[in-house]
Order: sequence, then structure tokens, then C-alpha cells
Amino acid sequence: MRRSTLRSLGFLLLFAGAASPTFAAEITDVASSFDDDHPFGFRLRVGYWHDQTNASIKREGENPNQTEVGLFKDLLYSHSRDWMAVRAEIGIYQDLAVYGELPFVLADSREYRFDQSLGSACIYPGMAGTPNCVNAMNSTTIADGIVPMNGYDATNSMPGVPVGFSPGSDLVFRGVSRGGSGLNSLDTINIGIKWAPLSQARDDTKPTWIVDLQGQISIGNIMAFDRMRPDANHAVSEGLHHLIAKTAVSHRFKYVEPYAAFWYNFPIARDDSLFINYGPTQKNADPQQSAGTIFGFEGIPWERPDKYYKIALDLRGRIEGHFDGRGYSEGWELFASSDALTCDPMWNPSCDPSKVTNKYQGMPYTGLTVIENYATLGADIALVVQAGRYLHFNIGLQYSRDQSHFITIDDVGRAWDATKGDGCSVPIAGRVSRPCEFNPAFRPVIDEVGRRYKVDNVDMFRFGVWAQAMF
Repeated sequence: MRRSTLRSLGFLLLFAGAASPTFAAEITDVASSFDDDHPFGFRLRVGYWHDQTNASIKREGENPNQTEVGLFKDLLYSHSRDWMAVRAEIGIYQDLAVYGELPFVLADSREYRFDQSLGSACIYPGMAGTPNCVNAMNSTTIADGIVPMNGYDATNSMPGVPVGFSPGSDLVFRGVSRGGSGLNSLDTINIGIKWAPLSQARDDTKPTWIVDLQGQISIGNIMAFDRMRPDANHAVSEGLHHLIAKTAVSHRFKYVEPYAAFWYNFPIARDDSLFINYGPTQKNADPQQSAGTIFGFEGIPWERPDKYYKIALDLRGRIEGHFDGRGYSEGWELFASSDALTCDPMWNPSCDPSKVTNKYQGMPYTGLTVIENYATLGADIALVVQAGRYLHFNIGLQYSRDQSHFITIDDVGRAWDATKGDGCSVPIAGRVSRPCEFNPAFRPVIDEVGRRYKVDNVDMFRFGVWAQAMF
């Protein structure tokens, strides 16, 4: 019995033996220079990705008994994006590297349809039974004039000549085609520095630990939409710089290398972006911040360290938190420049130019809204191939799902605050009541409780493939 136990223990120690110094998990890999056997480290990567997002857009409304607010079907949302990126990483010392990356968008488009997901089981207004699907007769987006009765096709419309869809079509709104060339295809250029304070390749009793600081600098044309000039803007940039801090740790055993990473993203709006500060009565002028964790492992069924060959399967999970803030929601292009969302003093006294002045007066609605905080859960799988000393390949599929959340939750305004000196000459305690207290970005037709928009069933898929040369 004692010998059998020792043999079993020996097998376990063999399985969990020291890692080969040749390879590290991709998430903790870093270019290194000035090593005895490797004086200069350089990585050059080219990749392609396809993203697809599908979601249900629902709307608050009164229940049939008119005693409470319910949530009802309205639209289905689809967003497709194809993009590429070129990345270079240079080792400037041992386990210390700087890198740069340029992503560019090949094609980007959004489309909205009536929610008719039940297909042949759909019941519409005028049919026997309670309606369970949506068409132009019961869509609240149509009823509120956010989109015309026959919809809006930005790809065919001209200034002052809106074009909709044929009668009976389930299409509601089609956005313009974006990306493709020049500054319209660019959002950010990314630069960073990465350091591994601990390296299992140098000391097999330690894990590999990296610290990564990245700045994403917004350089592209700002993404916007105006129905009076539907062909004027094909850009993809949100106009946000990002400061991202990340740390990751991994430890290689014989056939498996588990890892975990944590990150935080702090966005900063460009001066010419649509993230405009409309004053102290605005609920939130800042873009959404986010943070998250990644955890998983690389399983390595086969490798030849002496020949620099490796095949691995990378499996990971992701948890992300997106915090309350302004942003490009799933509804932004649908809302942008809608006549129903103009700065109208009838519904928002801060839009009265005879009493106050704000940056929204006379300007079309940007489409940006205040978005509720929410979580994202995701799972990824990738095949990793090291084909010799100089070539590395990765092909993978990612799936993410957003928690259901409201995308139009702006506040009506802020009551006068004497400590802030916000422009109201005489304080009146209690509720928002005067033009100087109203929020210029507030639109009751979408932000008022009972009329707000909410996204649900948000499914995101990403397919990607990239190749990397390593020197």
C-alpha cells in the first residue's frame, strides 16, 4: 500500500512538474531583450475579427389595468462589425516591453426591426387575442414619432427626403455603413508598456506576473448621425481616450497553465466628442467606466520545446462591470436627430432660449444617453499554435451576454444648490421647477419613468484569427 501511494504521488509530481522555460500563456507573454541567448525581442501581429451583437429593445408602459408600469416588447437590434489590427511589441530590457497597436474598422452597420421573434405564432393588433408581437400599429417607437410610420433607411435617404421601407416590412431603421477608409475607419491608436516582475521562465518556483499600462488615444473622426445629412458621417470613433491598467498572473504545470487577470478602464472624452457637458443640472456627463476579470487556463496536449512547437487550447471566462454613465447605447443611432427628441421648451423649460442658454438649443439630439450600470459575462475558446520559433497563430470564438439594463435614465434636473452657485438667483427648496434647474439633455419621451428604453437578451459573438511573427 505504501509503495502504491508513493508511485501515485510520483505520478502527480510528474504531471505538475516545472514548466518549460520556452513558452508562457498568451495572457502573460511579454517580449524580452538583453538575455544571454536572446539579445533582442520583437513581436509583430496581424489579426482579423468579426463582431455580431443582437438584442431585444423593450419599452416601459402602463399595464392594461393602468395601475403599474410594465415592460413590453418593441424592437430587435442587430450590429455587425468587421475589423483588423496591426500590433508591434519591442523588448526594451529583460521582461520589459513597449507596444503599439492600430485597429481599423472595415465595415460597421446597425439595423432595427419590429420584435416579431415568435414568427408564425405572432398575434398583432386587430387579430383575435392579445398581441404578442410588434408592428407599426403597436410600436411605441412609432407612436412617439421617434421613427416615421414607414421607418427610416439611412442608406437610401437624402437630405430632406427620408426614405422608409415597403408596407408590411419588419424593418424600422437602418443605419449608415461605417468605416472602410481613412479616419472614418479609425477609433484609437493604442500604446503601452508591459513588465513581468516575476517570470517562471527565470525561476520555476515562481509564477509569471505581468503589469500592463495602456493608453488608447482617440484619433478617428467622431461617430455621429443627422437625418438631415444622412450621408455626411461614416465614422466609427466614440471620441474617447482610454487609460487601462491590467495585471495578470499564470503558472505553468506540465500540461496546463491556469491564469487570472484584472483590469480597469478609465475613459476621457475628447473636446470635440459628443460627450458634452451641459452644466450642473445634468445627471452624468462622463462616459461609462468599466472593470473586469479574466480567468481560465491553457491546456497543452502536445509540444516540442526543442523545436519550438506547441498546440494549446485556451479556455477562459470573463466578468465585466460597466458603471452608470453616458454612452453610445444600442439605441443611439435610432435616437440621433429624431424630431421627437429636439430640445423643445414645451417639455423641457431649459430649452427656452428666452430664459436660459445651453449647448443643446438649436442642435439635433446626439443620441447619447445615460446608461444604467450592468454586468457582462463571457466565455472564450481558442486554438493556439506555435509553429516553430518565429510563428504563432490563434483562432478563437468569444461569447458575451449583457445583463438586462436601461439605456435611457437621464434625470429631469437638479434643484438649486446655493453651495454650487449654479445660476439660479433665488433658491426654491424641493422640486425642480425653473428653467435654470432643468437638465438640457433630459427628454421625457425616452427618459421619463414609464417611457424608458431597456435592452434585454444582449448576445455578443466574436470570431477572430491572428498571426504573430516572433523574433
